[in-house]
Amino acid sequence: MHLYEENPFCTKRIRPGAIPFQFPEGVSAETLIDTLEQNEWCGQIIGPHGSGKSTLLATLLPEIERRGKKIIHIELQDGVRQLPLSEEDINAMDENTLLAIDGYEQLSLWTRWRLKSRSRSQKFGVIIIAHEPFEYPELYRTQSEILMGKFIVSKLLKNTIVRISDSIIEGHYDEHEGNLREMLFSLYDVYENAYGALLPQKEEKDSHE
Repeated sequence: MHLYEENPFCTKRIRPGAIPFQFPEGVSAETLIDTLEQNEWCGQIIGPHGSGKSTLLATLLPEIERRGKKIIHIELQDGVRQLPLSEEDINAMDENTLLAIDGYEQLSLWTRWRLKSRSRSQKFGVIIIAHEPFEYPELYRTQSEILMGKFIVSKLLKNTIVRISDSIIEGHYDEHEGNLREMLFSLYDVYENAYGALLPQKEEKDSHE
C-alpha cells in the first residue's frame, strides 16, 4: 500500500451506500419515495447483479426513516429460505414499520406468501431487492451501463493524481460482464500500479517547490 493516498477503490469506499446512487434525469429519492407511499409502502427494486440495487436502497432508507417509518433491514445470503425474524418481531410490525429485504428471491414460496399476507393484515410496508420481478409494485429497475461505470470512476478519482483511461475501464467492465461493483473492485490494483508509477514524479516535483 502506498503512503500518501487511500486507494479510492478500497472496500469501504465502494460498498453499497458509500457511493451515492446516480439518479437519471427526472428521478430522485423523493419521487421514488412518493411512489412507494402511493403503493402503500410496498415496492421492488430489480436488476442484474452489481447494478446498484443495494446502493439505491441505502440511499432511500434514511429518507424513508425521515418520513416516520421504522426500518427493519435484512440482507439474505444464499440458501436462506426463511426470514431471520422471530414471531414476536413480526407481530410487532405495524403501519409505522417498513421491512426492507435484500435478496428476496432466496425466500421460499411459503415464506413469501406468508410475508405478503402478514404485511396486508398488519399494514406494514415491504420493499424488496431482487434480480427478477416478484409480486410487488415495481419501484425502480436498475441497469448496468458502462457510461455509469465511467462516471463513478471519474468521481472516485476526482481528488487524486491518478487517471484511468476509458479503454481500461471498458476492459474491466467486459471482463466482469457488466457487474459495476466487481469492476470497481478490480480497479484497486490498477490504481495502486498507476499511483506507484506516478509517485517518483510527484516526489521530484515536490522537492523543487
